[in-house]
Amino acid sequence: MKIDFSNKTVIVTGGTRGIGAAIVELFQECNAEIIATGTDIKDLERLNEESSDKRTKYIHLDFTSNESVQSFYGFLSKQDRIDGLINNAGVNKIDSIDKVSEEDWDWVNNVNLRGPFILTRAIVDRMKKQGYGRIINMASVFGVVSKAKRVAYSTTKWGLVGFTKAVSLDLAPHNILVNAVSPGFVNTELTRKILGDKGIKEITSSIPQQRLAEVEEIAKTVVFLASDHNTYITGQNIIVDGGFTSA
Repeated sequence: MKIDFSNKTVIVTGGTRGIGAAIVELFQECNAEIIATGTDIKDLERLNEESSDKRTKYIHLDFTSNESVQSFYGFLSKQDRIDGLINNAGVNKIDSIDKVSEEDWDWVNNVNLRGPFILTRAIVDRMKKQGYGRIINMASVFGVVSKAKRVAYSTTKWGLVGFTKAVSLDLAPHNILVNAVSPGFVNTELTRKILGDKGIKEITSSIPQQRLAEVEEIAKTVVFLASDHNTYITGQNIIVDGGFTSA
């Protein structure tokens, strides 16, 4: 089964590192035109200079900055078409409810939940006119179960799953399919930093497959859902967790 995105344009938010970077790389292999976003301007400049795939453009987008959002809208208005939107950008604040400030709460919500809302709203008219679109929202197993000190993060990921289901009903008549992907524990720099060696060992023992996911495994799920091979899956939350939430 060959997946080919020739003549298709896909947006990947948070596309400069971790799962997002793996998603961008796989879309590159599938011949997509890619708009990848990030918040570190110097990093974006470096990636644009070093990238060997000139079909990929790295663009600044910070959901906490109205100026940045408006600038990105201007960039999008110049694009001929948008076929796929991968709402991958996300942040986390690990703290218990009594220690999460309003500023922390607003920051996590602005990036994880408001960001997908405003970007989906920005591109959906174009997808309707095309009669085609694929939207994938990156949720989390913490939008299915939770854990201590994940109040802000879990709230947004639970909300993102609900957002996915509701939007899928609005857009299904227009051949726009909307799904969520919920990764479990993934072998990224951030996971290793948060959990440490001891935490990773403990988590791994609770995963039926006895290992963390690799970023490429999450990317494959996303790219399939965004492809023409997905013609009838919409409104779903695909959990990619090695069996963690079933144990």
